[in-house]
Amino acid sequence: MSEHAQLVAVAGAAAAALVAEMVKSSWSSVRAAAARVFRHGGEAEKERQLNRLDADQAQADSLDPVELRDRWQRRLITLVEDFPEAADDLAALASLHTEEQTGAVHQSVTGNSGSVIQVGRDNFGGLNPGRS
Repeated sequence: MSEHAQLVAVAGAAAAALVAEMVKSSWSSVRAAAARVFRHGGEAEKERQLNRLDADQAQADSLDPVELRDRWQRRLITLVEDFPEAADDLAALASLHTEEQTGAVHQSVTGNSGSVIQVGRDNFGGLNPGRS
């Protein structure tokens, strides 16, 4: 993966972390991680970006999350392009992002005398219906 592609991926994950946490109680810790990224541009830039971030956070319920994520991804990419030393702090911010699962499946079988077949992705095994 090229350096730029890697930067885009990391900035995307970091932006997703920012947007996902805007409406949660853990916002302050994510905001602090973002401040560590922004400080690489100097105190004035850090304050400017935090003001933008706070404004977006205050409106998060009424903004399109995809558009918001894209906006912050672009800003983070630009910051790291201008200040490459911010890359480690950006990676730390990105590590806060975890894809939320929309659902989970748990299956179990008891009392069977043969293989179990699950219908879905990447399931293997034989079927023994108990006939000799």
